[in-house]
Amino acid sequence: MLFAQDKELDEFYHSQQLSTATINFQKIDLKTQAITLPDTFLPRQSNVPLLRNENAGIGKKIGRAELLIGGAELVGITALIFTPKKVTGWSPDWTQDAWNNMRHSLSMLPVWDKDDWQINYVGHPIAGSLYYNSLRSQNASIFHSFLFATAQSFIWEYIIEATAEKPSTQDLIITPIVGSLLGESVYRLTMNMRRNGFNFFEKVFVIISNPMFAINNGFGARFNPVKTP
Repeated sequence: MLFAQDKELDEFYHSQQLSTATINFQKIDLKTQAITLPDTFLPRQSNVPLLRNENAGIGKKIGRAELLIGGAELVGITALIFTPKKVTGWSPDWTQDAWNNMRHSLSMLPVWDKDDWQINYVGHPIAGSLYYNSLRSQNASIFHSFLFATAQSFIWEYIIEATAEKPSTQDLIITPIVGSLLGESVYRLTMNMRRNGFNFFEKVFVIISNPMFAINNGFGARFNPVKTP
């Protein structure tokens, strides 16, 4: 009877040793071998969707940017037409002399204008930011975006606004340079907000400060990640 009990105890002890050895072996195996888990157990990496025209050529990006800026400039020149002449400094009958004014502007050096500081040092940097981000928000480079803002500034000064006044020296400098610095700043803020999706207040901020991003990419899931809880 005692022998049988001792045998049962030995078998139980032996089985426990095997279990412990198996567990230890599994621990060693887990440490020495790579573990492959199903995808459902792995944390999901958030892939940021493409910006509009991100993989398109620079020509397509410029074409879309030019279309947007052309519309914005049409609104701008219309606003200037209805702005009091004492603010713009335009001649009351500027429409009759528009062609001659533009022709003379192309053959003369720009002048230092006497516009209000709000126009020169607030309005033109904002315009330059719009020029810049119309291209940058399509994932164009900083260099290309700056060149586009510079070109648009010259088009405005020497073709559009030149119908009424001579090109402005400070506008040709401030619009592309300060505008690009401002544009890149709001672009980076926008992209930082975009990482986890825009909340309501961020959307309002982007619409006001970086409307070209909102027009090009919107706030939907197609070009922006979905807000994570």
